Amino acid sequence: MSQSNARRSGRQGRTTKKKNTNLPLLIGGGVIVLIIAVAIIFSVSRNSGAFVGERIDDVGPSLHLQTPNDPLPIPYNSNPPTSGYHWGGGVAPWGVQTKPISDTITVHNIEHGGVIIHYREGLDQATIDSLAELTRTLQRQNPCIILVPRPANNLDVPIALTAWNYRLKLDAFNAESIQGFFRAHVGRGPEAVCQPVS
Repeated sequence: MSQSNARRSGRQGRTTKKKNTNLPLLIGGGVIVLIIAVAIIFSVSRNSGAFVGERIDDVGPSLHLQTPNDPLPIPYNSNPPTSGYHWGGGVAPWGVQTKPISDTITVHNIEHGGVIIHYREGLDQATIDSLAELTRTLQRQNPCIILVPRPANNLDVPIALTAWNYRLKLDAFNAESIQGFFRAHVGRGPEAVCQPVS
């Protein structure tokens, strides 16, 4: 074998060795990238779950009362309610409301796919103003949202959001949670009157 052939043969052997030594590094790098991607997906899905709220069993749609003041044949299974008997004659006006509205009316709103933000009467005015401003902002994305006070003895947290079969309780104003809940649930009631946010 000539000297130049020996050198080429030696270089090829070294090149092959070099490729083989990089293979574990490439596999290790791929594994690290995969672990990071899984961690990011887990973190995002866990955080978005905070916006979805608590799932409440469905009492049933199309359970209509003759008037908003009729007694409930079956009590609501959550407070504020997320499904059940309601007055079929109309819905509450969308937007910022300053007086309590009967559950037998607002349940009809959420059956249509709306979202209700309930706040405890007596809540500080700064928080109510923040809720009102956020409600108006969300209404520009989709009109199917109501902000409404709830009697203080009928709400165990300062703020609660409801949609069909879902409720989110908040101890303080949290715009990110409210926006997330709204996006997750608006337009997703059993009657497709409201449309989801795209």
